[in-house]
Amino acid sequence: MHAVRNTKLCTKDCLCLYVCPTGATDTETGQIDPEKCISGCRLCVDACPSHAISLVPETFPAPQEKKDAVKATLLSLAESKVKQAQIAEAVADKADSQVLKQLAKALNMSNKLMTEDLLRESGYMLPQGEQVQQQIQSWLDAPPADDFPVETVAKLLELLKANTTNNKENDMASTLDNLMEAFAGESQANRKYLAYSKQAEKEGRLNAAKLFKAASDAETLHALKHFEVAGKISDTAANLKDAVGGETHEYKDMYPDFVKLAVEEGNKAAQKSFEFAMKAEEVHARLYQEALDSIEDSEEVFYYLCPVCGNIEKSVPEKCSICGVPG
Repeated sequence: MHAVRNTKLCTKDCLCLYVCPTGATDTETGQIDPEKCISGCRLCVDACPSHAISLVPETFPAPQEKKDAVKATLLSLAESKVKQAQIAEAVADKADSQVLKQLAKALNMSNKLMTEDLLRESGYMLPQGEQVQQQIQSWLDAPPADDFPVETVAKLLELLKANTTNNKENDMASTLDNLMEAFAGESQANRKYLAYSKQAEKEGRLNAAKLFKAASDAETLHALKHFEVAGKISDTAANLKDAVGGETHEYKDMYPDFVKLAVEEGNKAAQKSFEFAMKAEEVHARLYQEALDSIEDSEEVFYYLCPVCGNIEKSVPEKCSICGVPG
């Protein structure tokens, strides 16, 4: 059994970095390195104050069969816990008292955890369980909404089925996961070394700056090759659609939550960074959609990048519409 980190729960207290005897917890991707992790060690699990780390087996057994009456009871309890979590979340949002807000947040999290346990015990939330795959298949057969991501969900179901069989396809699914994890790690290393290079230039450490820049370019080569081998590059139309989806998710779903938390914590620098990115991603999504809509047009288009917030314009403005820097 090796340790895994839930990055959504991680509070960056980083005690796990100090107790791990092999350095498995210290990775660029945020995921614990299973190759270095000592099976059953638990030092990082016990040290984590946010309970973001847990042990998982290398392979999962088939879920234990339960009678219909037991499943019905578990699902009924889960539904009740969901309602309680929603009530607690509403109380936390409107509470004037800090004590009440903290209590409501704790109740919300407690009910969510109990809901997960109940659903897991009833057979749902278990990728190897037939219930999960049957539920996903039902959504594909009758999409619950017009904008339901059918293609993405179909790919998810295909991966789940592959991961529950003991054949070569299962091995390929593992290799695909490794390729995408390597792509993420190399991509982050590229940006990190580029930032280090710029800092070295400011300090007049030109040799270090050149080394960081060369390493940054090398990580880019690795990342691009991993991405290509993983089969993630399609034709331009499909790539534009994927880009629209990614940018839309960031400005609609991801960054609003980040901004909200930064405001609650009083971190104004992070709040401003998130807000600039959120507004720029919305522009990016619009431009990608425009490019997709006019993909057959041959007239050349010019794009101008704001070096402060990442906004993109088709003409040089007097000042950036997002951050206000002169054009």
